[in-house]
Amino acid sequence: MPEPLKNEYNEAFVNKLGDLLAERDESFNLDGFVCSIINDNWEDRELKARMRHITNMVHAHSSLDYPGQLKIMTEVSIHFGGLAGMTFPDYVEVYGLDHLEESMEAMKEMTKYSSSEFAIRPFIVKYERDVMQSMLEWSQNENEHVRRLASEGCRSRLPWAMALPAFKKDPSLILAILENLKADDSLYVRKSVANNINDITKDNPEVALALCKKWYGKSSHTNWIVKHGLRTLLKNGNERALQIIGFDDKARFEVEALQLSVQKVKIGDSFDFKFQVSNLEPKQAFAKVGFVVSYQKANGSLSDKIFHVTEKEFDSVDSTTFNKKLSFRDLTTRKHHPGLHRIGVLVNGKKLAEKDFELY
Repeated sequence: MPEPLKNEYNEAFVNKLGDLLAERDESFNLDGFVCSIINDNWEDRELKARMRHITNMVHAHSSLDYPGQLKIMTEVSIHFGGLAGMTFPDYVEVYGLDHLEESMEAMKEMTKYSSSEFAIRPFIVKYERDVMQSMLEWSQNENEHVRRLASEGCRSRLPWAMALPAFKKDPSLILAILENLKADDSLYVRKSVANNINDITKDNPEVALALCKKWYGKSSHTNWIVKHGLRTLLKNGNERALQIIGFDDKARFEVEALQLSVQKVKIGDSFDFKFQVSNLEPKQAFAKVGFVVSYQKANGSLSDKIFHVTEKEFDSVDSTTFNKKLSFRDLTTRKHHPGLHRIGVLVNGKKLAEKDFELY
C-alpha cells in the first residue's frame, strides 16, 4: 500500500524546517514550534490540514513582521521540493495578501522548487489585472517552473484549488499567456497549457476552439497541445474539434459485427466484446474510434461514459476488427448498479452501433 501523501509532512520535515528557520531568525522559538506540531493531534491531521498548521506555527513562533519572515522563508524554500515545498507559498497565501509586490516576487522564487499554483489564486482574485500582467511577464521567464506557473496558476478549473469564477465567465486575460507558451520547449509547460485549454472548453468552448484552430499545424508542439487541450470535446465527438485535428467527420464509416461475449454479467466480473469498423470511402480517411457505455444509475436513469480506443488512418474500403474487455468491478469513482446497460461504438463522435446487456 503506498505511503499516504500527508506523510510528506513528517517529524523529520518539521525538525529540518525549524532548524533552518532558527538559524536565520533569533526570535524563532524552535522547541515551541516543534512541540506545537508533533503532538497528539498530528496523526489525525490530513494533508492540507498538516500544511496549513505548519504555516500557522511558523508565523506564531516568530516575532518578525511579514516582510522579514518572508525573506527567510524564501531563502529556506530552496532546501525543499515537491509537496513538502508547498508550505512556503502557502505561507505567502495566508499572510501575504496585503503585500502584493513582495509576495509576487516570493512566489516566483518559491515555485522554482515546488509550486505556487494554489497560493497565487487569492492574489488573482484581489489584484486581477496586476497579477495577470506579472504572470504574462513570467510566461517569458527563462525558468520553466516560472513559465508553468504563469499558465497553471490561472487555470479556471484547477483541481483542489480556489475557484476563479471571473475566468470561467471570460478567459480573455489568460489567452495572451497561452500564446506565449504555445510552442514552449518544456513538456512540463506544454502540459499546463493543454490543461488550461481543456478547462476553457468546459465554460467557453468557442474561445478554445478558435484558439486551437489558429494554432494547429504550426508546429509539433502546438499540435500536441491542441490535441490534449481539446480532449474533452474530442471525446464527446465535437465536430469542430474533430475537424481541427484532421478527422474527416464527413467520411462514411460503418460498424459491423458488434458482439458481446455474454448478454448478462455479474457486478464485479467483466466481459469481452468486439466490433469491426469499415471505411466506405474510395480514399483514405482518418477516424477516432471509441465506445460509450450507458451505465445504470441508482435512480434508474442511464449515464454515459466514453472510452477512447484509437486514432487511425483507414485505407480506402478498409476494415479493422477491435477486441476489447470491459470490467464491472466497483471503484472509488464508480459504483455499479444492476439493470439494463448499453454499449455503443463511436466513430468520429457518431454512434454507429449499439447493444443492450444486463448487469446483475
